[in-house]
Amino acid sequence: MEIHVSHTPSISGCLTVPSSKSQTVRALLLALLGDGTSVIRNMLDSDDTTAALECIQALGAAVVITKDDSGITTAHVTGTGLPIQAATKKIFTRNSGITTRFLLPMLGLAEGDMVFELDCGEQMRSRPIEPLCAALRSLGMTIESGEGPDIFPLRVSGRLRPRIIEVDGITSQYISALLLSLPWLDDPSEIFVNNLNERPYVEMTVRSLETLGVSVGWTRDGVIDIFKIQGGARVNGFDRSIPADFSSASCLIAAGVLLAGAVTLEGFDFDDPQGDKRLIEIVREMGADISVNGSTLQVKGGRELVGIRIDCNDIPDLVPALAVIGTAARGVTELVNVPQARLKETDRIRSMATELAKMGARISEVDDGLRIEHSEIRGAALHGYSDHRTIMALSIAGLIARGSTIIDTAEGVSKTYPEFVRDIVSLGANMKME
Repeated sequence: MEIHVSHTPSISGCLTVPSSKSQTVRALLLALLGDGTSVIRNMLDSDDTTAALECIQALGAAVVITKDDSGITTAHVTGTGLPIQAATKKIFTRNSGITTRFLLPMLGLAEGDMVFELDCGEQMRSRPIEPLCAALRSLGMTIESGEGPDIFPLRVSGRLRPRIIEVDGITSQYISALLLSLPWLDDPSEIFVNNLNERPYVEMTVRSLETLGVSVGWTRDGVIDIFKIQGGARVNGFDRSIPADFSSASCLIAAGVLLAGAVTLEGFDFDDPQGDKRLIEIVREMGADISVNGSTLQVKGGRELVGIRIDCNDIPDLVPALAVIGTAARGVTELVNVPQARLKETDRIRSMATELAKMGARISEVDDGLRIEHSEIRGAALHGYSDHRTIMALSIAGLIARGSTIIDTAEGVSKTYPEFVRDIVSLGANMKME
């Protein structure tokens, strides 16, 4: 599919932002481990969350999904408790990196001597998994592949065992995956993490556990983060409502900032540890008019923006939107300290540099980010790389560009925001999906 975009001078209106993918997936996997029924309200309905739902059902959870008249989705999940009582040995995680990585250690909590076959989609197969597999082998699990070292499909067996391990922190998902599984072991464990990236996502995991009464000790010694897990945790069914996703909101905020008009976005929890809420302070520093009132964010667009240097280590998912904002900012915008952006659904540093250059942007790659100069961009035929965040960001670029823009692989937005085009069109954007 393709997104067709034409220059749009202004947008206005009010939207409720989709629920957080990261919070939804964490809640679903924790519900799998619970004794009793958990209720997950305002759950995100997307490809990634569907992958998580299918996987917890394959591992024995009973799931009932309801949707009310306003479209709010609720999941009632009756978990297996511990050990996990899997319904099948074949697990398919689609292209969901978060589901694939979080689920892998949980297979070490399954009952009996089951040998699982864990497989995923082509896009996920190209993303790194080796450091997590190495950590799990040191914790007693057996992970094998007939295709080569740690290449999907993986044959996974063995029980998780508590011990002290070291893990590379290039992606926070490795650490969150371990934190979601190790507390349920009978004895304590410790994780030493080198150069932890994306700290807010780990904070999100720790807070998710703490709300269920599971305490995780977290200290820092120089470049080493140390996590101490007591073990012996158990969780009953819980009731949780999922807040709006600041990551999905990033392109809506970008559009509101870059175009004239006023946009109101609803459904946020500004106390939630999602790191991407930092976009609000970033665009304010660049000169945008943006305000917070309760759970609502209001953006008044059309203000002159000034380029700044932005450390993106904690906010890799904002790189595409920030790259587009940078083209409209006076002077130079630098996105730095985010090498892990190359390890997402695509290499987002390269993809944004390549595609925005096609539009006439003065943009260049560095090893750990991007340098963007103020540019007058024009419409072009662009490749979306099947990456939801790249596709959405390029569509916003199309709104501020002269002429028309076409972005391919547009179906990729369904990974986290299936109704993106519908929603932004409701604000007045000249955009359509074909």
